[in-house]
Amino acid sequence: MEIVTLYEREKPKQSLLTPELEQLYGGGLCFRSPGDRPYVIGNFVQTMDGIVSFGIPGQSGGGPISGESADDQFVMGLLRSSADAVLVGSGTLHGDPGHVRIPEFIYPDAEELYAALRKKLGKPALPLNVILTASGRVDLREPTFHTKNLRTAIITTEEGASRILSEHGDVSPIAIRSTGETGLTTPRAVLSLLKQEFGVELLLHEGGPTVFGEFIAAELVDELFLTVAPQIAGRGNGSHRPSIAGATTFLPGTAPWFSLVSVKRGSGHLLLRYASEF
Repeated sequence: MEIVTLYEREKPKQSLLTPELEQLYGGGLCFRSPGDRPYVIGNFVQTMDGIVSFGIPGQSGGGPISGESADDQFVMGLLRSSADAVLVGSGTLHGDPGHVRIPEFIYPDAEELYAALRKKLGKPALPLNVILTASGRVDLREPTFHTKNLRTAIITTEEGASRILSEHGDVSPIAIRSTGETGLTTPRAVLSLLKQEFGVELLLHEGGPTVFGEFIAAELVDELFLTVAPQIAGRGNGSHRPSIAGATTFLPGTAPWFSLVSVKRGSGHLLLRYASEF
């Protein structure tokens, strides 16, 4: 693995990384201070033609898109180890079964370095894993809910919370929380709950595209870490191979813009970092 920094708008004034991680990452890393809600960073890998999932059962995650790139996986682990919480929708949880969103799961070679970073930052051993579901349909047999030292929360609607409790009874230590909404959860309500009840200041959003598109539309994505893999997937006539925005569409006058923060190269992959211009 070798990550090289090609462009950086400005060097971090105070990097949160340990020296060992800075060397592997090709520089420092820091984030702006959170405000009245968690600071939201997204992380995706896409093909050259903008596809983030092949949409094939068992192969719908980011691994086939990145070609299991060690550089991409290292950065994913680095962001997980920096964050207070990692959020995914239930579709992503079920579409990539067995995947546990903790740093060492995606890049075990840096497990000790990730652990040292979390200790330096004064964070718990593992980031809170948050599953977002409007319906309350969640497979509680997933390893996410049975991993040692991993705190988990399911954020849902009033109906979703009732479904989980009626179908599963007492699911502690999983935290079941409703935003108080019916029919769907809104990004702002989700962030408010995470801030107030769990003290989340830095949230890593790993999708999927449907949920991430909703956060973009609500102007609640502060940064995007985007790996571009040197392959072309093709979309065909269907929409089962989404972009990072999922089903969300924008018009020329409303399409959000991002500014380029840094460009890194990892083998043949480009590792891009953007900040929102909301």
